[in-house]
This record gives sequence, C-alpha cells and structure tokens, in this order.
Amino acid sequence: MIITEEELLALLEEDVSLAPVFHPVTVYALDAVSYQAVKAAGVPDYASLHRTQPDPQWRWEEGLASSAIALFDPAAHAGEPYFPQLMAAGQGLYQMTDPWQEGLQALVQRWHTWLAGLQVLLLEDHPFQGACIQQEIQELGLPCQWVQDGASCLQALEQEQIGLLICDLSLAEQDAISLLLGHPQYRHSGLPIILLSAHDQTLIDGARRLLHDAGFNVLAALAKPLKSLDLLRLLKSLYLGPQHSIRMRGLKRTIRNWQGERLGQFGSLTGASPSGSIWLAVSGLPPHWEQLKARLEQHGRLPNELTLVVHKRDQVLNQSDRFALVLQGSMAGVRLALLLDNGQHLPFDELERLPFQHLLLGQHLLQELESMAADSLLSRFINRARELGIALYLDDPFNLLDSGLWQDRGISGRW
Repeated sequence: MIITEEELLALLEEDVSLAPVFHPVTVYALDAVSYQAVKAAGVPDYASLHRTQPDPQWRWEEGLASSAIALFDPAAHAGEPYFPQLMAAGQGLYQMTDPWQEGLQALVQRWHTWLAGLQVLLLEDHPFQGACIQQEIQELGLPCQWVQDGASCLQALEQEQIGLLICDLSLAEQDAISLLLGHPQYRHSGLPIILLSAHDQTLIDGARRLLHDAGFNVLAALAKPLKSLDLLRLLKSLYLGPQHSIRMRGLKRTIRNWQGERLGQFGSLTGASPSGSIWLAVSGLPPHWEQLKARLEQHGRLPNELTLVVHKRDQVLNQSDRFALVLQGSMAGVRLALLLDNGQHLPFDELERLPFQHLLLGQHLLQELESMAADSLLSRFINRARELGIALYLDDPFNLLDSGLWQDRGISGRW
C-alpha cells in the first residue's frame, strides 16, 4: 500500500458526463436488471445513472449514504463471493423491492439543506461583477453576503459564521494575497477559499500555490466569469469531504489498463505474488541500489519486474542517495512511476530529469482534470507527460469511472 492517508470521498463523487450538467446524486446500478428498472422508472433530473460492476474489495458498509445509492437485483449476484456482504450492507444499498426512490429524494434534500446552511462571503470590488456573481450564487440555493473591500471582508469573517470565501484577486486598494497574508489568524483555520481573477490562468495558479504554501485552504483558483458548474463541483467536494471521508488503509491497489489487463500491484517483496510486476514506494526502500538489488535476488525477482513509485515529498532530486537509487535502478531495467496527488506543486523538474513510464493521478485531482483550463499549469504538466510518452492512470480502485470518456482524453487506465 503506497497511500496510507489518502481519503476516498464516498466511493465516488459523481458520474462523469461530456454534457455540461451537474448531478448532486448518483444511482449506481450493479446489474442489468436494476439498470433497466431505473431507466424504466425515469431518472430524476437531479440524479445520474451509472452502470457498474461490483468489486469484491468494495467496503459495502461504508460510503454510499452521502450522495449516492447502489441498486441491485439479488438474483443477479447469488453465488458471488461478495454476495453475503452485499445482502448484509446497510444504508445506501437497495434491493429492487426497497424504496430506493425515497432514498434518492432524501439525498437530494440533504444536499439542498446543506447548501442553504452554507454562508458564502463574496469579496468583489467591481459593482456590476459583484452583483452578477452574488445573484448567480444565490440562485444555486446558497446565502451569499457581498462585500467590496478588504475591511468589510475581515469584519464579516469576524462576525459571521462564514463557510466559504470567494475572493477576487485584484482589488482596487489591496490585492487578495496581501489581505490574506496580513491576517495570519486565517492560516490553518480550514476556511475554504476560492480565488477569482481575470488574469492569465498561470498567474492565478501561482497565487493559489502561494496561499496554499502559506497555510490557507484554497479549494481552487478560477478565471472569471465564475461558472455555476465549476462552483457546484467544488461545493460537492466540500460537502462530501468532512462528512464521509474513508481512509483507504489496507486496500490493495492494482494498476490496470481500460481493458482490465493487470500491469502491476502495490505491495511489498515479501507479500507479493510469485508472478507479475510489483510496484514499491521509494520512501520505504533501502537507500542504496545494491541493497535493493540483493533483496530482489533473495525473492527471485528481476529488476524488470519492479516499478519504483516516486512522490514529490521523496525529494529525489535533492537527496543524492535516493536519486542514485532511482537512476541506477532505471539503468538496470526498473521502471519508474510518478505519483501526483496534489495540484499545488507540479514537479516539472522531476518529469524532465527522470525517465518515467507511468504517471498516477490521485483522487483529489479528478475534479481539476474534468474542468482544467488549457493554459493552466496542470494542463501543461499533463500535456508534457504525454509528449514524453508517459502513460496516465486515474485513481479509481472501485472501477466506477467512465472508461470510454477518459480513454478519449488520453488516459491509459486506472489504479
């Protein structure tokens, strides 16, 4: 297991669609019978329907109650190894004879109740733009207080129970960066912040990184005008995050292409299967290649059966031992993978200096990948990886993403 602290948001946040729509609720049909039944009954406009195949590694007792339900016909799953867990699972899983439509209605009502209770503070000094943005936010069902200067913003933060700050970067008297950095009480406070700007996306990304590094909880940095779809996706991530986070300790991760072919599995040399590629985190390995090579030989493994996974926090380029380990291993036939689970720090230098074959994209990047601007730093990073011939894999351990859509976008598979 390489990621011990990553959190999965309620199995999966939403069904992905090419159409510019947003669904706060998802119905996962676990078999053809339930899929056709939902289609026949009619899918509400607030819900999306997704046909998926159950996976034995699902945590049936967790994660479906927040924004999704799973519907199944017991006869279609009888005899499967997961069948006892499926039948015993609680909230969020419905048999065909259960009141699943009432479950959907309860979920969407919970979503709207949460929206109505989230107090949004908008800092925008342009009168026309401020009025338009405030109206757009309120039309989504959120209470929104609009202020036009830094002093009024700070006063509202002190006096009101603000749940989200939407802030224009460029203010007439003081930019938002100076305003926030000048008030350290909001660092590490957890206050979610969305930055807005008419500047080039590269500059907006830079501002986001600067504030993130200073300890502020910046959800996103968006170019104007603010789009309702982008805001709703961010709100849903905020809604799901603190309520239904699931730690993924103990979940075995397998890297597969979209056709289901297994490319390797995270693990350890002692617990690995006798055949197939094994992927190991650099952070947990001995510091010298000769030591690792000896361990491979001890377990009857060849270097070309191993993939080393590098994370930015490993600081491979700054630590000579780890750099030598990765470089010597690569020269001996070991493959390299880069794990990217944070859009704040994009390791362009590692991408250029190490011969990676794989790029693993974390769950928290999914929303950014769906809506990233062509001139954003993340888009440039992804495009450069493609230029270098690096294969990209999405974080999807439960096999719920629309493989056709992501394959069309140049993604090679899931992990």
